[in-house]
Amino acid sequence: MSRSALLRPAAVLTALTALMGSTLTAGPGTAALADEPCGLPRSAHHHSEGIDTWNEAYPRPVGALDAVMVFLSFPDSGDLLDPAVIAADHTPATDDFFRRASYGQFELAMDVVPRWTEMPAPSTHYAVQRDWDAQLRTAYLRDALTVLAPVVEDLGAYDVIYLVADPHAPGVDSDATKVVNFHEPLRVGDTEISRVVTVFEKRPPDRNVLAHETGHIFDLPDLYNRPVGDHGDWDTHVGDWDLMGSQFGLAPEPFAWHKWKLGWLTTEHVDCVRSPGTTRHTLQPLTAPLDAANPAADTRLAVIRLGRTEVLVAEARTREGNDKRACTQGVLLYKVRSDVASADGPIQVIDGHPGTGACHGSSVHPRLADAPLGTGESYHDREHGVRVEVGDRTPAGGWNLKIVKE
Repeated sequence: MSRSALLRPAAVLTALTALMGSTLTAGPGTAALADEPCGLPRSAHHHSEGIDTWNEAYPRPVGALDAVMVFLSFPDSGDLLDPAVIAADHTPATDDFFRRASYGQFELAMDVVPRWTEMPAPSTHYAVQRDWDAQLRTAYLRDALTVLAPVVEDLGAYDVIYLVADPHAPGVDSDATKVVNFHEPLRVGDTEISRVVTVFEKRPPDRNVLAHETGHIFDLPDLYNRPVGDHGDWDTHVGDWDLMGSQFGLAPEPFAWHKWKLGWLTTEHVDCVRSPGTTRHTLQPLTAPLDAANPAADTRLAVIRLGRTEVLVAEARTREGNDKRACTQGVLLYKVRSDVASADGPIQVIDGHPGTGACHGSSVHPRLADAPLGTGESYHDREHGVRVEVGDRTPAGGWNLKIVKE
């Protein structure tokens, strides 16, 4: 990618106000039908879990994605840390996470600008918070891109920009870290800025926070449950499983469904069950390296079609790679719906042991920490006439599976 374009303050000032009405990009059409028997059609819901087509408003996480991390201070900042120290909180950990999750197929190529650039207004002026006022958010981005123009001449040539605020500034709210997508790309010379990540983390930052936000850049939804009001449990949908549920999760490896959606797994890695009868499957551990020589024997997920917009997925989770801190191991089951929006529960983990919990004190949701099924255990979905029985472990560390579909 060429990085010769200059970011001109005038262009930023005239374009941002018109573009910043919302953080959502335009949604896809609803007429598409999945061309894979166990895939789901992508809907117009935000970050739909459909996989029949790719939403071209988002970059594909295959190959290298050019990213830059820049640091913003404020007139009310105190003693400033070395930017390299703050950068080390996020990189190379975020880069390594995606390299492991993608089986080496994706690289987050991160450039770090190791200096502070001061914003024109105090941090408190922008009233930073989770549900940020749109005008104040626009002012923050306008000021940030303006002051960064002479510092990073090729800013507009990056795929994603991480704007890291001074973590000790009085107006920084760590709950406000998020991705901001423009309705229409901001044109900067011959290049465009489509999205930025506003980082407002205290130190130490939330574990895997940058990986979670980067997941949104690839059209992945929030999998947590946002309670009404100030109280309630955020982690009832998926618990520790998949970092899009919680950046604190003990098992943050992306679901196999997400790996299929992102292109890291292909249909060769999917066993599809859509007709009545009994089928047998061997699930390889989700975090194990892919078998490039024999992908047809390298099943990473079994998918049972439940309806036009819903499937049941089985995958093998073990304490390896990004899941090395996982509370339990076994065959994890979850339901996926493509007609449910981000943060409304598009994925629901099946609690394989509803009478117990595990890892109290370290799990974000102990009730689901022991959700996976082990050898000899089963799950019966009477509504859809589906039974999943877990057999012995395999020499490779996965599990054999029997699926009965009525």
